[in-house]
Amino acid sequence: MFKLFLSLFVLCLAGALAAPADKYPTAPPVAILESGNEKSQDGSYHFFYQNEDGTHREETAVVHNPGTDDAYLAITGSYTYIDLDGKENVVNYKADNHGFVPEGNSILPQISLSAKQASELQPVPDTDYKQPPRF
Repeated sequence: MFKLFLSLFVLCLAGALAAPADKYPTAPPVAILESGNEKSQDGSYHFFYQNEDGTHREETAVVHNPGTDDAYLAITGSYTYIDLDGKENVVNYKADNHGFVPEGNSILPQISLSAKQASELQPVPDTDYKQPPRF
């Protein structure tokens, strides 16, 4: 059994080493043209970057209900990238204690609508209790 396992391992290793090196070509590095970030003591933040290939991202987070058990970050942001066909794709999003909602030309409208509707639902009350009720 061990010989079979060893033989299969050697065959797989030989196949991996024999694979052509250009099968997965690497792209040259992309320069960052502009970037920045700010962080606050309360946990809020803002960051952005812009690359020479047209891609960029920006995000802002604000702390709501700080210092409580109900504290959360309300995040808004966007990113842009160029796909393999040269088309610019823009995605805007928000995320908070109700969920994540993306919108953009590369996001199916049904997904955006479903995420938006789910984020607008009222949270289910917490029914955490120490013991089951007694009858």
